[in-house]
Amino acid sequence: MENPITEAKKELIQWIKEMDELEDIAELLEIKNRKTSVSHVAESQAEYAVKDDFDERFAKGLTSEESRRRTRKFIESLPWKK
Repeated sequence: MENPITEAKKELIQWIKEMDELEDIAELLEIKNRKTSVSHVAESQAEYAVKDDFDERFAKGLTSEESRRRTRKFIESLPWKK
């Protein structure tokens, strides 16, 4: 007994070979491009996840003076009981 996926693929190939409408072929190409672009996106996301940009993020961080200023402002804004 033949694999049902293989049989479906053969049927689709035959149907595409007999296809004459340019619009239908263009639609099939769009589907193909969407399917292949998903794998490309996944690869680039994996590359991004591995990238170590600690130095860049650290350079954009707060200075110690700014951090102290924000901390003082936050502490002063707390509802202290007197």
